[in-house]
Amino acid sequence: MTKALGILGFDIAKSSQNPSQNSNEDSSQDFSEKSQSSLPQNNPPQNNTQSSQDSNADSSPKDNIDRTITKEAFDYLISSSAGDARAMLNLLEVLALSPHITLQSAKSLRPFSLNDGASEDDTHYNLASALIKSIRGSDVDASIYYLARLIAGGENPEFIARRLVILASEDIGNANPNALNLATSTLLAVGKIGYPEARIILSQCVIFLASCPKSNTAYTAIDLAIKAINDGEVLPIAPNILPHAKSYKYPHNFGGWVAQKYLTKDLHFVESTQKGFEKTLNEWLEKIKQTKD
Repeated sequence: MTKALGILGFDIAKSSQNPSQNSNEDSSQDFSEKSQSSLPQNNPPQNNTQSSQDSNADSSPKDNIDRTITKEAFDYLISSSAGDARAMLNLLEVLALSPHITLQSAKSLRPFSLNDGASEDDTHYNLASALIKSIRGSDVDASIYYLARLIAGGENPEFIARRLVILASEDIGNANPNALNLATSTLLAVGKIGYPEARIILSQCVIFLASCPKSNTAYTAIDLAIKAINDGEVLPIAPNILPHAKSYKYPHNFGGWVAQKYLTKDLHFVESTQKGFEKTLNEWLEKIKQTKD
């Protein structure tokens, strides 16, 4: 950390507060001011680069060399640190091992932003929202476009994949149960693979999800049930399904299904649809309940 602090002229004590309380703008100003103050006065930056000098008096001669950083790398270092000065300094300390810091070298060490979905101007949040709404609306091309925008902006592939997992259950659900399987596999895969190949995995998942029949049955059912409980529907467990209840009927002894009470009051939360595989599930339920006891 000493090298990075010397390069920046940045007091580590100033970054000890909660990182979430620092805005990207504040960090950018601090970084710019401190780095400019440490620039060699007789060698101003040229060719769209910003130069910094290691001012550690106790360092070896090798450390007393001028270092340059391109404006693109400088901007990326600030924006990708999400207002976290320590994260910025840690990355710069490693980058400073090279006399010239480029955007490519910065991205090789930090391939995506630490913002995790929301930049200061909400651009990433808006793009993520556009992606989800396009998939929900079954527009494959729009879905791929917004995915590409997120990737090009350096979005964390795991952040994107987490949103896809949620969508697979919330907006597709049992209309195609494989959607959740693929989205979960995508989350695991991109975490292991990373960019650039993770873009292909995300693309496959997005195309699949956008092409699936849509249903929010699971989403609405659990919310209705939770609302009922919050509104006071806290029922006693039906006596026949309590542990060791003598009146419990074991369905397998009756061909797989037998009529018996599981709730002490009739409640209804699941709105059956004919969308995708939900139609098959409804048919299964009807056939199951036709079993003779």
